[in-house]
Formats: sequence, C-alpha cells, structure tokens
Amino acid sequence: MNDYRGLLIKKQRKELDISLEALSHGVCSPSYLSKIENNILVANDDIYNLLFKKLGISTMDTIKEEKIKQMLDLFFKYYMSSDSKVFKIINELLEYKDEVVSSYLFVQYQLFLLYASEMNSQINISLAEVEAYYSYMDDSQREYLNLFRLSSGNIELSDNEEWIFIRRLKAKANLYMYQKNTFAAYDLYKTCLNYAIELGNKKLIAEILCSLGWLCLDIDLNQAEKYYTSAAQYDSQYRMLAFFNLGATMIQHKDCMEKGNQYLKKGLKSCTDDFFAVKYKEVLFVYAILKDNISDAKKIIKELDDSSYIDVFSMMLNEDYQLNVDYQNRLKELKNDSSLFKFLFIKNCEYLHKYKEICVANDFI
Repeated sequence: MNDYRGLLIKKQRKELDISLEALSHGVCSPSYLSKIENNILVANDDIYNLLFKKLGISTMDTIKEEKIKQMLDLFFKYYMSSDSKVFKIINELLEYKDEVVSSYLFVQYQLFLLYASEMNSQINISLAEVEAYYSYMDDSQREYLNLFRLSSGNIELSDNEEWIFIRRLKAKANLYMYQKNTFAAYDLYKTCLNYAIELGNKKLIAEILCSLGWLCLDIDLNQAEKYYTSAAQYDSQYRMLAFFNLGATMIQHKDCMEKGNQYLKKGLKSCTDDFFAVKYKEVLFVYAILKDNISDAKKIIKELDDSSYIDVFSMMLNEDYQLNVDYQNRLKELKNDSSLFKFLFIKNCEYLHKYKEICVANDFI
C-alpha cells in the first residue's frame, strides 16, 4: 500500500482527539478506517474526501491536482534527460507547496523537492525527511529515492550558519554541474571542501569529496578515484557509494576493468543496504558478460529477482543477444537511466555497425 492520505487522516484525527468510531461513522467501519490509517489498504477517493470533510481538511481541486501531477512527471522526465526546461517546471511547482499537503501527490512532491534542492539553495529538505515516507511510496517513487541516494545526496540540514552557507554553495555547484558548466562546478566544490575541512566535520568532507568524484568520473577517472577513496576513508558510510560509482564506471574501460571489478567486490562485501546490493550485483553481472564469463553471470542472475532490469539481463545470457531486437529496443528505453545502460547501448550500436552487412542481410537492422 502507498497512499500518504491515510497518515494525514491519522495525524489529524489524533490532534482533534476523535475516536475511530466517531470519524468512521457514516463513512466506513472503524476497522476499515484503521486499515486506511495504517497503510494496509487504499480506499477510493470518495472515502478520503468524506473523511477529510469531517476532519476539516481542505481538498485540492481535481483539475488542479491533475495539472500538478503532469508537472511532476515532466520534472522527472526533464531532470533525467538534462533538459533545461526543468528550471521553469521547478518554479511553477513551488507555487503549490502548501496546497499539496492534503493530496495523494504529497509524497511525489517531497521527492521533487529533494531533487530540486540540489539546484535551488532556497529549498530546505533533507534526505531523512523524505525517507520517512518510504512506506508510502510506490515502486517508481522508491526507485527515484534510491537513485538520489546513488548520487552524492544533499548535505543534512543544520542550524549551524556555516553549514547553511556551505549547503548553499554546494547547491550552486550542483546547479553548475547539471548545466554542464564543469569548471565552475569543480571550483565551487573545491571551495566547499576547504570550508568543510575548516569545520572539521568528516561526514561533510566525505559528502563533498563524493560530489567531486562524481563530477570527475567522465573527465578524469584517476582523479575521481582519488576523491572517492578519500571519501571512503573519511566516512565509512560513503564507501558503498564510492566503490559502486568507481566500479560501475571502470568496467566500461578496457584498461581498468579488473580494478573496477575489485572495487565492486569490496563494496558488495561491506554493503549493508539491500538496494545497493542489487545495484552492485547488476554491474557485476554486466562485468561477467563483458568478460564472457557466462558461468559467473548465471550465478549472479539468480540473485537479481528484485532487479528492474531482469528482462535485459536474461536476454544477455543468450548467444548473439546483441542481435536480439527486443534487447536493442530495451536499451533504447534505458539508455538515459544510467551511464551503464548508455554504455551498453553504445556498445550494441558499435556491434551492429561492425557487422552491418550481416545484420542487414538477416533483417536484424
């Protein structure tokens, strides 16, 4: 179940000191209301509206709600494809911040705020705040949250003025990075790092080192490795992130594939997060395929039942999988999901071009 409105009803009912029996009277049974409140079931909109009315909670106009839903979907679409139109969507969505509190869109809106906080220093929301709604998220929303965790994340909030200053600088650096203004982003991250070192907070230092590592991944892999390994030394919590990003990138380069494999194995060994564990195994599977180690790949795929990409990985076990039209189409869909799938898409295109005459003769392309 994943409807935040049940939690809102429960909070408001307790604040008003209304019993389950009193609130549910004329709407549903007390046991049914209890299940709504405890996220055991999702009711229809009519029941939510009746309960809201009895509790004095104002509801959002359906047309406006649908408009916000469309904008939220556009935000994530633009964000993932690095489309500059995302900035206009951010400004429009921020106008509805107070209105979405009673909407089923509330949790998705919190995710939007989390992502947008990396580009707008005026948005104050922490990863922990959004994680509190994890049980109310659907699969897609959980995936977005976990994807956010895969990047540097945002510096946790603090009343310390120096922390707030650094966070604002980091938000600006994130914005530069998103706009592909790499040098400006790098300089500002380095400034953040110097301030963090002055503060002496290891967690803060590790987070900014991870941001620098992320920025350098596609520019200078050796430098990225230095930043990520330093981050892992400053704070062990960042080891999972650092080793994953290094390993997933290094296996895409012939001269450091084995080193990438070692980072992945070390990271997985110390991994305590189920989501990260699956991500590690996905990349280790791809590594095994790239090395033509089918026996290892078959062992790893048995542990990938929870992967969103199990269909792709299953196809990769087949001989001549790169000629499979379904495989090609899935890579087209997934190429913007991560650098790994973009790499596989490009690699597949190179393969098809290399054997173009054979592929055309057999109607593969």
